[in-house]
Amino acid sequence: MKSKAKITIGLVDADLLNGGTRHPNLVLLKLAGFLHDNDIKFHLITDKEEDISGYYAIYMSKVFSFTPDPPFYERVKGTRLERKFHIGGTGDYAIKKDVKDFKSARTRDMNRLEQDCFLNQLTNKRGGPRSKGIDMRRQMPYYHLYDEYVEKKIAEGRKPSYFNDYKYYSIGFLTRGCVRHCPFCVNKLENEVYRYSELEWFLDQERDEKGKLVRPYIYLWDDNFLASEKDIWKPMLENLIASKRPFQFRQGLDERILAESEDGPMIAEMLSKCKYHGDFIFAFDNWKDRDKIVKALKIWKHYNPKKSTKFYLFCGYMMKAGDDDKLYSDLKTLFDRIRILMQYGCFGYVMRHADYENHDLSNIYVQIARWCNQPQFYRYMSFWEYCYRNQSFWEQKTKKLDVPNQIPFEEFEARYRNGYYSKDGIRLCKTMQTLMDFIDRFPSHREDILEFMGYKLKSLTNPKLWGITSY
Repeated sequence: MKSKAKITIGLVDADLLNGGTRHPNLVLLKLAGFLHDNDIKFHLITDKEEDISGYYAIYMSKVFSFTPDPPFYERVKGTRLERKFHIGGTGDYAIKKDVKDFKSARTRDMNRLEQDCFLNQLTNKRGGPRSKGIDMRRQMPYYHLYDEYVEKKIAEGRKPSYFNDYKYYSIGFLTRGCVRHCPFCVNKLENEVYRYSELEWFLDQERDEKGKLVRPYIYLWDDNFLASEKDIWKPMLENLIASKRPFQFRQGLDERILAESEDGPMIAEMLSKCKYHGDFIFAFDNWKDRDKIVKALKIWKHYNPKKSTKFYLFCGYMMKAGDDDKLYSDLKTLFDRIRILMQYGCFGYVMRHADYENHDLSNIYVQIARWCNQPQFYRYMSFWEYCYRNQSFWEQKTKKLDVPNQIPFEEFEARYRNGYYSKDGIRLCKTMQTLMDFIDRFPSHREDILEFMGYKLKSLTNPKLWGITSY
């Protein structure tokens, strides 16, 4: 190995180069922390056309499978310079269909850095059994890795709040693993939830010149924290509460545990007393779980009647071109889940699998997400009202027409069928055209579609469902 003074390591967040995300890459933060501990120079590469010849090695991480390889990597493929690259991340294997290929790729990726020949020449200064090489569990992230990039983007006009996750949060996993075997998830082959890191291993204590914490918040990437054994989740949750720092489980918490476990009420009560940051996030991905979700909601809302609560709503998985039956069924159960959440005063957040794009009516998913994922729409507007407001706004602003903000669907449809939107330069906006294409595609389901088009949180919320005796 060269002397440390002559070594510079390149770090590549491939997703960042592809337009960026709101989250820093945790692996790169930890890798930067390890290099910093060892006085090795490193540089976050943010230029797609970077000259990589001067780097001793380059570590590239990719979270999303749709993220392309950066041009500077494409150019060196098949040359000796390709040997500089060490590539990993879920984006490298998440969409593998073959189970054996997926398992081997995931195992290799999870252990790649701890088996890295270069890193294993350096000293582990974070304790534990390893004297050499990085210990990913114990390694403190280097939270300043993205500072230069963030400052540059803000100077270019990007809102500072976009980078809050880069600036104000300690980030890590307390546990890893899951037990649910969801086929779309990178944890689909996992069978347990195990203790991974202690909070203090990634909790940043840096303070500014006034003595205030630079990073006062914590966010956690745990796959399924509540599915761990009680002797794991309970002391860890107590430790989080004792830190007195606002925290959030970004992947969400498994609401079903509240219904399945005898400790469900205890969990709900403990969370009600914690200093939680932002919305509590759960998931309602499968309609078949509705009975468990309803039971869990009764428990949750009893202890947390005023806590802002959001559920991820997975959809679009395994959608195929021309499969209208699948499309309708998928969207019907999506709205069925939304109805239940609205009854319990909870927000939805539509999460689309990339497969949704396979259907020619895929834009209906986009429009539902734009409505559902905006609390001000979801709370006060039905999906129909959202669609028509897009139409009336276009007519008011573009055509300067004096039209009401809202009209009943029946009145709109009469206009539509009589040709109002095909004359005098008037047309349907894309949102409304998408809705009508969907309705016209499924005439036999018209009544059901009109019903779920009218769901609105403000109208459906029913606090009488939340009584303690009802679960």
